[in-house]
Amino acid sequence: MAGEIDLATAPALRDRLLTLLHDQRPAVLIVDLAGVTFLDCAGISALIGVRNAAGETGCQIWIAYPQPFVRRVLEVTGLLGIFTAPIEQPQRLPARSEYPPRSRPAPVAAAEPPGVVAAA
Repeated sequence: MAGEIDLATAPALRDRLLTLLHDQRPAVLIVDLAGVTFLDCAGISALIGVRNAAGETGCQIWIAYPQPFVRRVLEVTGLLGIFTAPIEQPQRLPARSEYPPRSRPAPVAAAEPPGVVAAA
């Protein structure tokens, strides 16, 4: 990709990436942004939509080589780490019976302050 990803171009990007995702079923889809100079909210929305679709198929989507402006947009929105780290599969929560039993802390005797004698 090259140029700007904005309101005019984001739908084409989304459609192209979804087509690749569904036709080729890759394990990882790497989106090379080395030639992209601008990314707005429409472009971010397209990338998130593709990432969500990829996650449903078990595919990971990574962004590679974002230019400084695009990198900053992804950082500010909190998406840089999401798009540059593998998607973690949700872990199965243990059944209630698999949780260890709660134990109460043992009672602790109160220490007497120095110079105080407890009378019985």
